[in-house]
Amino acid sequence: MWRMATLRHELRPPGPLLLSWVRQTCAPGRVPAVTPAAWRSLAAITGPVGAGMLIGRPAEGVMVALGALSAVLTETATGYRHRVLAMGAPQLLGLAGAFATLAAKGGPFAPCVLPALGVLAGALACLGAEGSLAAMILLMDAEVVLDLPLPGPLWHGPALLLLGGGSVLAAALAGGPFYRDRPERALLARCLTGCADALREPTADRRTLHDAVERVRHTAAVGGSPLLGRHLPGLQALSELVSAAASRGVRVNGAVADRLYAEAAALTGGRPTRLPWPKPQPPWSFDARVVRAARAAVAPATARNRTARQSPFGQRVLADPLVWLCGLRVGLALLLAGAAAAYWHLPHPYWAVLNVTFVCRPEVGPVTGRALQRFAGTALAAPAGGAALVWAGPGWGLVAVLAVAAGLIPALAGTGYAYQTAALATVVLMVTQLAGDPALALLLPLLANCAIGCLASVLACELFGARHRHLVLARRLAAAVEQATTAPGPNHLARPATVPGPLQQIALARHELELIRREPPWRRGAAARSAARIAEAERTVDAALAARLVGPAPSTAVGEHRTRVDARGRVSRGRIGASSH
Repeated sequence: MWRMATLRHELRPPGPLLLSWVRQTCAPGRVPAVTPAAWRSLAAITGPVGAGMLIGRPAEGVMVALGALSAVLTETATGYRHRVLAMGAPQLLGLAGAFATLAAKGGPFAPCVLPALGVLAGALACLGAEGSLAAMILLMDAEVVLDLPLPGPLWHGPALLLLGGGSVLAAALAGGPFYRDRPERALLARCLTGCADALREPTADRRTLHDAVERVRHTAAVGGSPLLGRHLPGLQALSELVSAAASRGVRVNGAVADRLYAEAAALTGGRPTRLPWPKPQPPWSFDARVVRAARAAVAPATARNRTARQSPFGQRVLADPLVWLCGLRVGLALLLAGAAAAYWHLPHPYWAVLNVTFVCRPEVGPVTGRALQRFAGTALAAPAGGAALVWAGPGWGLVAVLAVAAGLIPALAGTGYAYQTAALATVVLMVTQLAGDPALALLLPLLANCAIGCLASVLACELFGARHRHLVLARRLAAAVEQATTAPGPNHLARPATVPGPLQQIALARHELELIRREPPWRRGAAARSAARIAEAERTVDAALAARLVGPAPSTAVGEHRTRVDARGRVSRGRIGASSH
């Protein structure tokens, strides 16, 4: 059925599909939100610029502001422990990248430094959201110190960038002693509420629960939160038991769901609950098993889960050639953009390379869509920034415009990348003018550099690894089915809590599917095929978990499902030909 729908979809005229995709890509999301991150961005970017103007050294103030901008872009984690890694590691990598480009400047290997850093950054971006942010700042700082050279020793520019980034990191961590584990408790409360919803109504959507448990697992694995590390094993066991019961339509005593709701409210409010747990009879009944799992998730052992560690960088990168294919893609895009900007003698040629840094992030979204959003946002910012330059004039009026644009960068993060890009481009124009370079004459070169960077990114991503996301999705599905249908033996080693379970693998596969659905129209058929595979794997996982936790052993139909999905997973591992895709 899905194959016929795909054929009908492909027979539609391409024009309406393309326009629909453009509207969907550039449509605004939620309303801009004024958060503490917006105020931190406003103060950290505007303050150094104002101080530099007061002491007569505007270039140094601009460099500190750009370092603060790099830290603002990495402020995505909610937990304070998680922020240390998500914001601190990119600053250190950016410092190393800035030193590398400055040390090679003027030498015979200078043209090769940025592409080489691009290969490393592309491989680093495959390690997850934190790796992607670190890769972006690594390239961004390396390009900023080349585009805005400062007199003085070699360490002058990188030290100023680190000073700006460190100020934002310190401000983001300032609330840690007062709020402690409040973000982590909110995550746990969301998971307990999802479990209670599934117990109260088996037909409730369990995907929200799976996504919440996956976020807890990721935060515990990367951020190293002791609270999440203690609760995670019991939470995973409870979510699997609840999902298995819901897939079979098994109803559990409503008192268990009420107790979980009360525990979620207590976690959010930071106060203990004194409600008793129900005592189902007999002790070996399914209700009693659910109560034991819920108590283990709510009140785990005091020993910290020591498995909350990722495997080493070299082990994860060197073992997978697809990771280095992504690195080659970024390196090629940087090389193409830099060569094109130099060929046409555009001012500030590193702006083209900087656009590649922001666009060529396939783990965040389709590169073609991000390129469209990037150019649309820059095209929106060029006339608005030009009008602001004419209206504000030289001096403190520009600082006021810069303050508004800096505060809008975090506020527009959920509205859409095109709108956040407009704020970013406005900040770039303002700091360029404040650094002493007339920005009105750079509006058209800004658009030209943006177009070059976006086209180079799209071309490189179409040449290398166009099917990378489908392979990742197939691996997720194969791992989910294998974990769900393989019964643990007597010598079986327990899976570490920070390794995604079958339900978390399905949640990650659905995330990949959402990114595939945002691909251009000429890739929509692949989205339909991926959706069918996820639905089939989800049925297999539900049936296998229900058979293990609720009823008898998996049936023959489950084994057949597993065989088909495992065959698709072996495609991603290179065991059979790519013709199956």
